[in-house]
Amino acid sequence: MRGIARALCVVCVVGLARPQTLNSSDANVDPVSRQLFDYRWRKQRPDLLTISSGEPVYFDQTVALNSVLLNNRYVVESLQHAVNERTPDREVFAKGTGAHGYFEVTNDVTKYTKAKLFEKVGKRSRILVRLSVSQGEKGTTDLNPVAGKGFSVRFYTEEGNFDLLGLNTPVYFYKDPTLFREFVHAFRPNPKTFIRDGHTAVDFVTFNPVSLHTILWQLSEYGLPRGFRHMHGFPCHTYELYNEHGESYFVKFKFIAELGFDSFSLLEASTITSFDPDFFIRDLYNSIENKNYPAWRFEMDVLNTSDLRKLKFDPFDVARLWPNGTYTTVEIGRLVLNQNVKNQFAEVEQAAFNPTNLVPGIIEPPDQLFRGRVIAYNDAQIHRLGINRNKININCPMYAKTYNRDGIPPTLDNEGDAVNYYRNSFNGPIPLLDIARPRRQLIIEQSSAVDLQDCWRFYNEVLVTDAQKQRLVNAVVMVAIRVKTTLQKKLVRLLRQVDPKLAARFVATIDVFKKTVRLPQVVEDINRTNPNPFSNVTMS
Repeated sequence: MRGIARALCVVCVVGLARPQTLNSSDANVDPVSRQLFDYRWRKQRPDLLTISSGEPVYFDQTVALNSVLLNNRYVVESLQHAVNERTPDREVFAKGTGAHGYFEVTNDVTKYTKAKLFEKVGKRSRILVRLSVSQGEKGTTDLNPVAGKGFSVRFYTEEGNFDLLGLNTPVYFYKDPTLFREFVHAFRPNPKTFIRDGHTAVDFVTFNPVSLHTILWQLSEYGLPRGFRHMHGFPCHTYELYNEHGESYFVKFKFIAELGFDSFSLLEASTITSFDPDFFIRDLYNSIENKNYPAWRFEMDVLNTSDLRKLKFDPFDVARLWPNGTYTTVEIGRLVLNQNVKNQFAEVEQAAFNPTNLVPGIIEPPDQLFRGRVIAYNDAQIHRLGINRNKININCPMYAKTYNRDGIPPTLDNEGDAVNYYRNSFNGPIPLLDIARPRRQLIIEQSSAVDLQDCWRFYNEVLVTDAQKQRLVNAVVMVAIRVKTTLQKKLVRLLRQVDPKLAARFVATIDVFKKTVRLPQVVEDINRTNPNPFSNVTMS
């Protein structure tokens, strides 16, 4: 009570010391906060309220008291809609945002591909980009230092939608699609406690060391970019391109932020999360509204087909990097986001990005992970959005003629009066004869062996300073701090196989944490004067 009284006294003193007028400064009102006022300014006057059938709503229907409820169609519809308006979330990257923009070709790449999207320098195409956060529900924080970030791009082209889906890291967690369910479950909340459990994360990594390379990237500064605008994007697969002469090349695409990569420190992330867990989304929205448009260079690393048999590494292994000196980097163009969406649900939540959305001149990757994603993405989108997902406005291509009919709406014109089967004698749509498309099918055999050399390179060559290495280890320790010693020892053995110095740094750091950090288990354990349990350790 004395504390409350003291606080009230302070408030009273401050109040007496100032004029009794409200400070008129709107310095903290940003474009995100101002959005509804912008809408009011554009509208000038209200529209007539109706129910979904178009019937006007009468004023007395807006209050249900003292009336026959079932006769009030406005109230009945509002109740029914409120309990049915949610669709299933995405399984992994549930939270995200998006924006519209354009892609412009800045370099002649017709040597590599016949795709019309890239047919001439200066050509522009409309794009939709979704940027997201993994390992959490929609309400999770953007600044989770152990969560991967998603980077999905859709190009709307005259040959169909072209989608590239990737991460903020140049490697993926595994190459065997069998691990998808196991990986997702291991990093989700415990089924009983519904709290994320470091035991399952550490256990998964020690049983599946192929994932360690990407885990190290994600737990380092590269896993926590300074907002989406400073984040690079990496579609993980190796695609085959072919030109109009039928010549093939194998490429890895990448999006490089023009602002350059920058990251938040762990301290900054925890501080910002406490007052704005949606800061990545706020930063992107405000920047576009302020005409400070985010932009990325679109590039590809290229391997010649003739080089494939000479390589001493698997170019289709999504868990490993291509060694420097084995490829050529080619500029393609530039992505610019210059328009925020008008409605997140209609334009972002209902967007069905799909790795199988390709165009002539680009062939699907031959690796098993891609084939697994073909199954997972199509099934997930049918579950979320229905069989007619590609007739939802945001997913509609510039051109599409199919023999698909009916189903749960939307069906649009349902192909009108056109013939509904193939083959036919009635001028229904016919397939493309692409004589340049390679006829042979590439079959690859991928080893299940794990090579930790890339992990060593990351720790010693990508992380060049002691501060970068310590930050990585701090993040690993924060995951493992509540894990029992038996599993911590398994992790140490794995890290020792990567680099004894990495293992030694982890052991020394977790020893410091164990001596100085006491994580609260119940509310009585919280120190009221110093609630941060990590205040006595150095966090970078």
